[in-house]
Amino acid sequence: TGITSEAWVFVAIDAPVKFVTVKVRNDSSRTRKLSLFSFNELVLGEWRHANLMHISTAVDSQSGLLIARNPFNRVFSKRVVFASCSEKDVVFCGARDEFLGRNGTPDAPAALRRVRLSGRVGAGLDPAATMQAPVTLAPGQETEVVFALGAADDLSAARELAQRFGGQAGARGALEAVWAFWNRTLGSIYVEAPDHPALEFLVNGWLAYQTLSCRIW
Repeated sequence: TGITSEAWVFVAIDAPVKFVTVKVRNDSSRTRKLSLFSFNELVLGEWRHANLMHISTAVDSQSGLLIARNPFNRVFSKRVVFASCSEKDVVFCGARDEFLGRNGTPDAPAALRRVRLSGRVGAGLDPAATMQAPVTLAPGQETEVVFALGAADDLSAARELAQRFGGQAGARGALEAVWAFWNRTLGSIYVEAPDHPALEFLVNGWLAYQTLSCRIW
């Protein structure tokens, strides 16, 4: 109690990078120590069960990214999936079972009963891209944490994308580009129906957005 949070989920308009931006505010009268988690199961192929034994994870020493590869993928063997966080003290983990726990589920993951993830990465794990960001908030203090998940042709391209979209500024720039694109696209048709505000809402945005994103693209 006493913690207020808000999350934004979006994808860059011109790059395969997904963002989850979480704002957290401490409305209580005491200092609070929290952990924010990002958990992503890795497939890197058609079926998870057929590829999980081939996926390996590592932390890139140059960029600090958590990276994952599946060299046995017949089409995308050189592709790299990467995960990053805006917090410097982030802890990465490449083991799905460590986050969920034995027979665990995302509703009650075992990681929430631990102080810190182990940082295990490598081959032979049940693969996942998990991040833990510890946050300390004084009374009335607010912070913003950005988790990013992306894909690139190789490690060099992954580093470039992470550099371009890194941190709060990179995520904010990507979000503003998304807003600008959809405002421009959906603004090409505008209908006024004073007696039917619900119709205005549907036609002037939602239906066009849904049709383009879900049906055509």
